[in-house]
Amino acid sequence: MKKTLTLVLALLLVAVFTTTVLADPGNGKAWSNSNGKKVVDTKKVLPPGQQKKELKNSNQIEKAIKKSLQEQYRVTKEKPEKVKVKRFHDTYRHWAAKCIEEMAAIGLLTGYPDGSFKPDQKLTQAEALSLVMRIAAEEADVTIREDATENEDEKVENDDQGKVADIPKWVRADADKAAKKGIIKLNRFHSAVQASRAQTAVMIAKALELEPVDTSNIPFKDGILLSQEDVGYILALYEEGIISGHPNGNFNPNSAITRAEMAAILQKLLDKDEPEEKPEDETPQDVEGTLKETSKVGVHDGKVYQEYKFVVDGQQFSLAQDNVKSITMQKKDGDPVKLTPNTDKTLWFNVQRESGKYTLKVVDKDDNSYEAVLDWAAPKVVTATATGRSGEHDSNSYIEYKLGDLNLSSFTCMYQIKPNGEVAKLTANTDTNLWFKTNDQITGKHIFLINIDNVWYSSNISI
Repeated sequence: MKKTLTLVLALLLVAVFTTTVLADPGNGKAWSNSNGKKVVDTKKVLPPGQQKKELKNSNQIEKAIKKSLQEQYRVTKEKPEKVKVKRFHDTYRHWAAKCIEEMAAIGLLTGYPDGSFKPDQKLTQAEALSLVMRIAAEEADVTIREDATENEDEKVENDDQGKVADIPKWVRADADKAAKKGIIKLNRFHSAVQASRAQTAVMIAKALELEPVDTSNIPFKDGILLSQEDVGYILALYEEGIISGHPNGNFNPNSAITRAEMAAILQKLLDKDEPEEKPEDETPQDVEGTLKETSKVGVHDGKVYQEYKFVVDGQQFSLAQDNVKSITMQKKDGDPVKLTPNTDKTLWFNVQRESGKYTLKVVDKDDNSYEAVLDWAAPKVVTATATGRSGEHDSNSYIEYKLGDLNLSSFTCMYQIKPNGEVAKLTANTDTNLWFKTNDQITGKHIFLINIDNVWYSSNISI
C-alpha cells in the first residue's frame, strides 16, 4: 500500500505499507516462508548534558544556532499562553510528543493534512539536510521557500554542477551551500535515500562548525561501525548531550533517522538544559493498534486461517520481516508464542483456536513496540444429523446431513478437513443441507468449517 515539491514535502515523508504473517498460537509456525574502532569503558566520556562548561563546543553551539529560532523557542518556554500548540493524533503517548509539539510550534516541523505527524517515519537525506541548514545562523538566508517549484530555475555556482543538477530544486540551494562548506559531499549525497543516524549527526556537527573530539573512548557498544572520518563529530554531539544511544547501549549509526528523533535533536540544540530525547533508561510503552478482519481466508498445512491487518494510527502496519524484528502471540494467562515474520504483511489466524483474547506484540527494526488484542470467538459447534436421504451424482454416493439449523444454500466459505490433513474447499449451491460423499472417503473424523455472515461454525462427521 504505497508515495511533489514544496515546503510541506521537504518536511513530510510518504510511507506506504501493505500485505502477511501466519499466526497459529498453538505451534508458532509461520506461513510461506569500517573502520575498526575499539569499544572501551565510557567513564572517560562526559555523560550527555553534564559538565558543559568544560566542553569545548558548548559556546560554539550557542553562537551557531539562529537567534530567531532561539527567540521563538524561548517564547514557547516562557510564555506558553502566547503559543498555539499543534497536537497530532498519532503522537499521543509517544516518547517524543513534547519535542514534536514544541518544534511544530516554532515552525521547524509540520504535520500532514489529516492531522498526523508520523513520528516514526524515516527522513530522506534531502529532508534531513533541509532541516540542518535551517538551524545554523550562518545560513539565515537559506530557507525552504514556499514558492519553490519543480520548474523554477535555480542558479547553482558549484564545481559539481552535474551532481547538484540531480538534486530536487527545492533543496538544491541548500545542497550547494552545504557542499561548499564541507557539510556534505555531493558524490555521497542521495536526496531520495533515507538519512542514517550517523550521517545526520555529522551534518549537524559540521553545520554548527563543531570541532571533532578525542575518539580514544567510544561509549557505544557498536562503536566499531562508526567510520574514522565521522566518529569525532558524532562524539562532539554526544558529549554535549545532543544525541544519545539506545537503551541497549548501541548507537545504531546505519539506522534511518526518524521524524521523532530529529525533533528531539532540534529541541536539544535549542534547549540543552532540558533534554527531551528518548531516555536511555526508560522502557517505552507499547503503542496500541488494532487487528481488522479482511475478507480473505486461506489454507495451510491442513488448517484454515482468517486474515487480519494490523492497523496503527489509522494506517496498516507491515508485519513483514523487513519491517519487524519480532512478533509474539499470547492468549490471556497463556504462554507467549513466537511467530516467524516472512514476506507477508498481515496476520493469518487459525480459525480453530479456542475462544479468548489473544495479544499480538510486535517490535519493529527501531525497537519500537506495538500491541493489539484480538477478541476471538471460536467456531460455534453444530451437530451433523443424517436426514435419511441418499443419492448419487457423477458415479459417487452421497448421504444428506443437516448441520444444526444452518442454511447452506448461501455461505461465505466452507472447508472440509479430512483425517489425513487434506483440505477441500466446498462450493455453495441451492441445497440447504450437506451431501456427504460416502465412497472413496478416508476413514476417521471429517471436520467442516463454515463461515456465514462473518460467523464461523464447526461440525464433524465420522466414518
